[in-house]
Amino acid sequence: MQYHYPQANYFPQQNYVSPMQMDAGFNSGLDALSRCPSVFIKQRPDYLETLGLCEKKNAYFVYQSDSMGNKPDFKQQAPIFKCKEESSCWQRNCLPGACRGFDLKVKQYNERQDTNTVFRMSREYKCTFLCFGRPVMEVQLENGGKIGSIYYPFMCCDKGVDILDENDQIVYQIRGSCCQWPFLVNLPCETCQRARFDIIDSQGQKISELWKESAGFCNALCDVDATNFRLLFPPQSSSRQKALLLSAALFIDFNYFEESPQDKQNNQF
Repeated sequence: MQYHYPQANYFPQQNYVSPMQMDAGFNSGLDALSRCPSVFIKQRPDYLETLGLCEKKNAYFVYQSDSMGNKPDFKQQAPIFKCKEESSCWQRNCLPGACRGFDLKVKQYNERQDTNTVFRMSREYKCTFLCFGRPVMEVQLENGGKIGSIYYPFMCCDKGVDILDENDQIVYQIRGSCCQWPFLVNLPCETCQRARFDIIDSQGQKISELWKESAGFCNALCDVDATNFRLLFPPQSSSRQKALLLSAALFIDFNYFEESPQDKQNNQF
C-alpha cells in the first residue's frame, strides 16, 4: 500500500525519489541514514509467541524508504540495519515492556555474515509509577561515544517520548493522542492498528510524523507480536538525529505495544 500525504508546511516541496535512485555510496555506519528521507521498521514476527509460552528476543529490520514514506518492496530491497534485543529471560517473560531492561544492537545488515555494531541502545530496569522512576534509554556509538538519550515522561493522556542530544538538551518530542484505535481496542483491521505520532522540534512546531503500521490482518488476528513503523525524518536532520529518532520509534514499541505472556493472560479476563 502506498501513502500520499497532503502538502503541509512541515514537509518541503519535493519530487518523488525511490530508494533505488538514492546514492548507494552512503551505505556504511551512520552514513546509511544521511541520505534517507524516511525508513520503514519491520519487526520480525515470532509465531511461537502466539502460544503464550515464552517471550523471545525482539528483532527489527530497518529498510530505506522513499521520499513519501511508502512501504518498500521487501522481496526486492535488502534492509540497511538489523536491530537485535539482548535481555534476560525472566525480564522478558515477567515484566511489562515499559519496565524491562534491555540492550538493542543496531548492525549493518548482511545476511551472510555478522557485521560490526553501528550504535546501540541501553535501558536499565525501572520500577515506574506515575512520575517516579521514569525510564531512560541511552543511545551510544559502538566506541562508547554518546549520541543522546530517549526519555519516557509521565503524561496523563498523550503518548510519546522526549529525545535529548549528547548534551541532554531536548531536540525533538514525539507525541500521539491516546484516542487512537491501537490504544483503545485490539482489532485486526489495518485501520484499527494504525496510530500517528507527531514529531515536534524544540520550538514546539510539528515538523514530521511517525506512524505505527499494521503488520497484516492475519498476524493481528492471531495476536502475533509484530509491530511495524513508518518514520519520516524531519528535513535537514543529521544522521545522529536520525539515529535518535529511529531509537525513539523502537522505544515507543517497547513502552506501548510490547506485552509479556503474563500481560496477555491478564488481558483475557
